[in-house]
Amino acid sequence: MAIFSSSSDLHAYLTELILPVHLRENGGQITQEVMSGYNTPGISVAILPPTSNAEEYAKTNLLTCTFGIRDCTDRGSFVDTETISQAASISKPFTALAVLRLVVQGKLNLDIDIEEYLALDKNRAVVREDLHTSAIVNPATVPRTPITLRLLLAHKSGLSTVSGLAGYYGNWAEIPSTPSTINGASPANNLPIRAFTLPGLGTSYSGGGTTVVQHILTLVTGKSFPLLMRELVLEPLGMSRSTYEQPITPGGRVNYAKAHHNANTGYTAGTECMIYPEAAAAGLWTTPSDLLKGLRAVFDCLSGSADVFLPPALVAESFTELNGFGGFGIGWESETISTDESNGKRRVILGHGGSNQGFECSLILVGDIPLVGRDTPVIDAKPPVGIAWMSNSDWGPQIGGRIVAAFGWLVDEPLKVGGSVVRNRFSPVLAKTPEEHAKVDKQINGWQAWKGQWKMKAGGDVTLHGPRVHLDIGESEGLPTMSISVLADPKTPLALLPAAFHHPEAKVWVVRDMNVAVAMKEVESDGKPPVHSLEIWQNGMAYDAERVVDPVGSTSVN
Repeated sequence: MAIFSSSSDLHAYLTELILPVHLRENGGQITQEVMSGYNTPGISVAILPPTSNAEEYAKTNLLTCTFGIRDCTDRGSFVDTETISQAASISKPFTALAVLRLVVQGKLNLDIDIEEYLALDKNRAVVREDLHTSAIVNPATVPRTPITLRLLLAHKSGLSTVSGLAGYYGNWAEIPSTPSTINGASPANNLPIRAFTLPGLGTSYSGGGTTVVQHILTLVTGKSFPLLMRELVLEPLGMSRSTYEQPITPGGRVNYAKAHHNANTGYTAGTECMIYPEAAAAGLWTTPSDLLKGLRAVFDCLSGSADVFLPPALVAESFTELNGFGGFGIGWESETISTDESNGKRRVILGHGGSNQGFECSLILVGDIPLVGRDTPVIDAKPPVGIAWMSNSDWGPQIGGRIVAAFGWLVDEPLKVGGSVVRNRFSPVLAKTPEEHAKVDKQINGWQAWKGQWKMKAGGDVTLHGPRVHLDIGESEGLPTMSISVLADPKTPLALLPAAFHHPEAKVWVVRDMNVAVAMKEVESDGKPPVHSLEIWQNGMAYDAERVVDPVGSTSVN
């Protein structure tokens, strides 16, 4: 049943998937030029392929492959399977595992107010009453509602004045302590982490809430956060290439990716990556294979065969959406695909996404879990499948999201990638099925009818603050190019690559290194010659362009 028998098979499949159509012949390779079309220097992928039964699953190893480089300034710094990257918000569910381990040890309780744990700090660096106070929640007029670890880990605590965390430049001496971050005190760069909604009222994503969990974990264990995470989670799960150390130190860890805006621009001159002292929420450094290995090991606890790490019932609880809605269990995102009440099971998509400055990533596993309260394992459960990818660019989803979509098609699982296709999210060639490949292949033919000069139509947003934008569709090495009058160097042609998306009425191209797509449309009616039109797609909007013609009707070349 396995779709790939080896990592080399996976590499070969993704190579064909990622390569632009015109480069697939004669053993084409993924070069750095190809990667630049996806606006990312490098990407690493791991998959847990589908298997037929439990015996086959137990013998199945993760498959991995990589493309591109760790550092855009060093073309020889190739990404390999041991290259670590920032996992960003995927740090959160693994932090939740540390909480669950301490729950099993009797040192934490998911459902009591966190005041008991904050009181362990005799200096009262973080005061429970302060957390409850905000412009919306006034403790003088509103009864205090318990804030619990369960609510914090399910993003239902109400402490959502700080959703995401920006990270820090510079050295460790300029980095705030965890209490300073929670209180929004100098040198922290965030607002105080305080109540924005009532605890338990609804889901409100909170990196700040996870930072409160970090503070509690260090108070309860008396250990530094990186050390306790290594002892409680990373080592027991066999995640040997993972660490919560901040900042990352080159000594012994030279194989790490650097942060990038895009394929050719590092993240701020002189800064290899941002530092995230809010490590519980955003500070994990790891590999896709370690992420998938860890989640697989936790999932396997459900069978009772690996319950040394966590009891099956607690794992099922952590994988189940709190109160049946909202998308989060105990740290993990969870979406139900189907429910089988008669057999006491649900099929779910588990995982988390991550987005730090200069890094993007995703971890997904699909499997059958028992309904909460069921005491025995799911007997007829299908073996799980999974995928993880990590990139060192803000544009990583351009390629990573499409790889997930393709994997979902291959394993016949509804893996969502941000919902429906959005117009400004095109990438050079990733099609999900052989049928789509065939349609995209045809897309590169006949585009020459659109060569020449165009200008944006009057009345659109692009014409409000100056002269209309002029475009020139040209050709280079058999593919179209486009020059844009408003760029710093308007005469320099930009490469257009065939998009992964098949449009029934247009040939769609993506502008290399820009978040812009070009749609070449052709309309035929009443036996007349076809009418050609051009649209520029950006930020979810479509802007019409018209040909530049002279008074006698011929295309202008001026």
